[in-house]
Amino acid sequence: MTGTVNPDRINQKMADVKEALTTLEEYAKLPDADFLHNRERIRSARYSFIILAEAATNIAGHICARIFDKAPVTYGDSFSILAENNVLDQSLAARLGKMVGLRNLLVHRYETIDDRKMLEIMRNDLGNFRTYLHNIARYLSREGSEI
Repeated sequence: MTGTVNPDRINQKMADVKEALTTLEEYAKLPDADFLHNRERIRSARYSFIILAEAATNIAGHICARIFDKAPVTYGDSFSILAENNVLDQSLAARLGKMVGLRNLLVHRYETIDDRKMLEIMRNDLGNFRTYLHNIARYLSREGSEI
């Protein structure tokens, strides 16, 4: 291990993840039609997914660079490096890597997004990010970082 993290940066990105999760979880509670037939909700959910993925990978990348002196090549790599260093388990890292793939679709091929599939992810998979935040906080606490 080489350095320390910037706690202000980590805290801000954790707050971004939590805010995006709150938005997505609220939409997930809606009946299908109330979400799927409202373009503004869909746009907001898509944007929240982008923020969620960006903030989560920013946290991971920061830890990889500052503590493990490794630069992830892809977003998914950042979670894999955390798993290699026992910050996350391999299964969670793989699930997070797959979920940030949605970010790439939203940014680069947004016209191919299946909004029904996005709603399904919102209902079934967002807990992975809450688990991620818990693991990050626990790891940084163990390492003596103030967050």
